[in-house]
Amino acid sequence: MKIVNICLAGSYNYGWGYQDNLISKYQHKNGNDVILIASRFTNDKNSEEYLEVPSEIKLDNGVKVIRLEHGLGKIGTKFLRHYKGLYKVLVSEKPDFIFIHGLQFIDILYVCKYLKKHPEVNCCVDGHADYTNSAQSKFSYFVHKTLWKYCAQQINKYAKIFYGVLPVRCEFMMEMYGIPENKVELLVMGADDEFLSAAQKNREKTRKDMKFSESDFVIITGGKIDAHKTETILLMKAVNELSVKYLKLLVFGAVAEELKEIFNSQLSDRVRYIGWLDQKEIYKYICASDCGFFPGRHSVIWEQMVAAGIPSIFRKLPKTDHVDIGGNCLFLDDGSEESIKEAIEYIIKKENYIKLKNNSSSLRKNNFLYSNIAKDSIENVIKKSS
Repeated sequence: MKIVNICLAGSYNYGWGYQDNLISKYQHKNGNDVILIASRFTNDKNSEEYLEVPSEIKLDNGVKVIRLEHGLGKIGTKFLRHYKGLYKVLVSEKPDFIFIHGLQFIDILYVCKYLKKHPEVNCCVDGHADYTNSAQSKFSYFVHKTLWKYCAQQINKYAKIFYGVLPVRCEFMMEMYGIPENKVELLVMGADDEFLSAAQKNREKTRKDMKFSESDFVIITGGKIDAHKTETILLMKAVNELSVKYLKLLVFGAVAEELKEIFNSQLSDRVRYIGWLDQKEIYKYICASDCGFFPGRHSVIWEQMVAAGIPSIFRKLPKTDHVDIGGNCLFLDDGSEESIKEAIEYIIKKENYIKLKNNSSSLRKNNFLYSNIAKDSIENVIKKSS
C-alpha cells in the first residue's frame, strides 16, 4: 500500500521523536511504500527557522520526503500554510491512503479536491492542538474557530477518523472544530521500538559510563526548559536539598537563555545536566534511570517512559491520565517544591518503588510502541471504510 503523510500544518524536523517521523518510519517497516510531504520550515533547538533543504530526499529509514516551496512567501506561508504543488504531488504519487498530521493548513482543500475525485482512497487526520498550545489569544481563538474550523469541516467529508494524540486533543477537535464524537479516537504517542530495545540492552553499560553505583537512585527529567517549564528548576533544587546521598538527577534538553543563570546555579554532584539529546540518546538515558519525573507540561517523553516500563511521576493535568496503565505512575497535584519533595520521598522508599516498578514492567502495553501505533492507526481506518 502507498501511504502519503502530509505534514504541512507547521515545521517538519527529521530525526526528532515526533509522531509524524515515527509513524511514517514504522509504516515503512510494516511493508508500505511511504511518502511524507512537508513544509520547508524546520526547528532549531530553541527557535523556528527557515532552512533551504532539498525538495526531495530519501531518508535512511526508507521514507521519501518531499518538501514544498512556499506559496505566499515565508510570512504568508507560516500564517495560512499555502504551498506550491500539493495537488500535483498527490496526482503524481497516487496514494492508497492519506494520513494528515495536523489540519491547520489552507491547502487541506487540495487534499479534499483529490479525495473527492478518488473516493477509494482512505484518509485520517491527527490533531496535536489543545487549549495549552493553541487558541490562547483572542486572535488565535478566532482563527481556529473560523478558518481552521472551516478546513476541519471540509476534510470531515472524507476522513474516516480524527485521531487526538491526547484525550484533551480529542476534546479540542470536537469542541473547537465540531468534529462528531463518533469519528474522534485517541491515538497515543509512544516510543521507537528499535531505539528502546537497544537502550534497554545497554542499561548497565550506560550506568557504568555515568559512574552510577548499583545503589544510586537515578531520576531523569527533560525536554525544553523554558518559562513554561520552570518546575524543572524546582525539581533540581529539591534533589539538592534532600539529604539522600544516593539520589541523583539527570536533566536534558535545551535551556532558554533567560533561565540559564538560575539553572546553572542548581547543578551539583547530584544534579547533572547532559545537554540537548538526539532521540537515540534520550532512550539511552531513560533506560539507565530508575524513575522519570516531569512536574511541568506534557511532552512525548511521558509516553516514552511508559513504553520503557520506568516508574514515573507526572504533573496532574486535565485529560492526560492515559499514561496511567494501572499503577505505573504517580501524579503531582501541583508543581510546587514541597509537592516535588514529598513525591521523591515517597518513591525512594523501597516498598513503594518496588510496587510501581512491578506495575510498570508487567502492565506495560504494546500500544505505546510505534510499530503497533502505525499498524493500528491504518487498520482502524480501513475497518471503518469497509
